[in-house]
Amino acid sequence: MTEEVLGPEVEARVRASIVRQTLLTTLGVRVERLERGLCELGLASRPDLTQQHGFVHAGAITTIADSACGYAAYTLFPADRDVLTVDFTMNLIAPAAHPRFVAAGRVIRAGRTLTTCRGEVYGTGEDGQRTVVALIQATMMAVTRMSALASRSLA
Repeated sequence: MTEEVLGPEVEARVRASIVRQTLLTTLGVRVERLERGLCELGLASRPDLTQQHGFVHAGAITTIADSACGYAAYTLFPADRDVLTVDFTMNLIAPAAHPRFVAAGRVIRAGRTLTTCRGEVYGTGEDGQRTVVALIQATMMAVTRMSALASRSLA
């Protein structure tokens, strides 16, 4: 898949969806990069995100990996569709012991309903060195737009 700049309407729709996802805002996740078929989300390590050994918890790492893949897929969906995760396989391959993390999700194959994505989570050290800490393969589904309904039910 070739990387392309998003149109302003698509970028606004994707960013608005990310803001509505309160788990991401609670974790302090930031959009690092957004292109057609690609999403990179950043997460800073914090004491309240760690497990008993001081590493960032697998739940936080999995969340950013899943979300990066989901939003990579969402960049290719029509405006009347939302995204839901159908399935993913996550491999944690190194301790999440870095001060900062970036999850990069990429579309491998986009279909009308199902989209296959692959991604990595990199830990970045103080020296800027990146280390892969997790790998994900995910299947995303384009569903009838629900975000407008969710906004109304919260009002």
